[in-house]
Amino acid sequence: MTHSGDQDRIDGYIRRQVIQEEYFAAAFEMDPYTRVVYRRLRELYWTVSRILKIDGAAARPQLAFPIYVGPEREDGRIFIDATDLISSKATGIQRVVKELATNAAALGLAHPAAVREGRLMAAGSERLEGIDVREGDILFLPDAGWNRLDDYLSVLDDFQAKGGKIVGCLHDLFPLTYPALYTQGLVANFHVWTKKVLLRCDAIVAVSRSSAESFEEYAKCASHAPRAGMKLGWWRLGADFEQREHAAPAEAVALLTRRAPFFLSVGTIEMRKGYPIALEAFERLWAEGLDANFIIVGRRGWNASALEARLRGHPEKGRRLFWLENATDADLSFLYREARAVILPSIAEGFGLPLVEAAHFGAPVIASDIDVFREIGGEGVRYFRVAQPESLQACIRDLLAGGQVAAKVPKVTWRDSTAELMRMLREASYQKSIG
Repeated sequence: MTHSGDQDRIDGYIRRQVIQEEYFAAAFEMDPYTRVVYRRLRELYWTVSRILKIDGAAARPQLAFPIYVGPEREDGRIFIDATDLISSKATGIQRVVKELATNAAALGLAHPAAVREGRLMAAGSERLEGIDVREGDILFLPDAGWNRLDDYLSVLDDFQAKGGKIVGCLHDLFPLTYPALYTQGLVANFHVWTKKVLLRCDAIVAVSRSSAESFEEYAKCASHAPRAGMKLGWWRLGADFEQREHAAPAEAVALLTRRAPFFLSVGTIEMRKGYPIALEAFERLWAEGLDANFIIVGRRGWNASALEARLRGHPEKGRRLFWLENATDADLSFLYREARAVILPSIAEGFGLPLVEAAHFGAPVIASDIDVFREIGGEGVRYFRVAQPESLQACIRDLLAGGQVAAKVPKVTWRDSTAELMRMLREASYQKSIG
């Protein structure tokens, strides 16, 4: 449970980052005419790219998923929504959706599906084909449906009216609990999605117990009560490594690891990941004379332009600070194996996959002391006070002085994770009732 002092530091950290973003945006303010032209061009770009992605995905959904190979069930089928995955560039959520849909179809446990023009369509054949919903069917919603909210509402009405059950997937509630971290449009869509979709589901399954408990607290205070009889459960995400265990990294990445001992952070460049906290800790250590590198692996995110500018213009960039935006799986596996430790400075996480990956490759982990990291890492992780650079600084010193101890986290493959989830849905073996 987050203590009041920790929450105060988190709130202060967010406030400082938002102010920096505002100052950064003001420094590059456009004149009115340029702003209008820029917005029109951006709208045109997103419209054209969205059309191209959707048309291409509709014609070639088999590129994303194998054909469902299971028997035709009389007791109800399970459909896994992958609408946003098929139409969008992959993010963390879409990677989870792809693993679940791919493994479930290959195991004969569920059908990948997508919402198109107010209908639920099967997504594992040559073309998207309409689904005739039957009583006992289950629709699982792990994708970022809030990006296409209007497309879903009639589909969900029809699905439940025909006797199907809807199970929502909760990755986190951060757009509601930390709205300053996100764009106004995303926050507005997510708020409506939570009220009109999640609260009407027959069950909610979260990616961690911490996220499930957050939803339970939200449901108690929400203006709309959860659906009568709503169940709440959680399961563990998977992580597969075999395909990248022995692949060689890029030579430039291999060279980085020979220069000096290094610490590694993995994740999208966004405020929630806490990179400014880690960067400040290293700046303090470098000022003390520490000879160690800090490597960040992650793509550009959102609402972090000031941080990106700080990373690109940092005096230590290319010397002791490195940001790898396009690292491959082979690069990342190599970095995990060679890192002195993996640092997770996040102020909030729904799960925390880099912790599991670091443990698999034998890397020690230093993580912010938040509930979900405690849930996953247990006693096998060094923890520092959340949003407190000096506490992280002390942990790095202690690790260097006391030697490396790899984090011990049970390994769960995506196949095992998917089978566990499908069994929970099929048997309705959720941990709680909250409706």
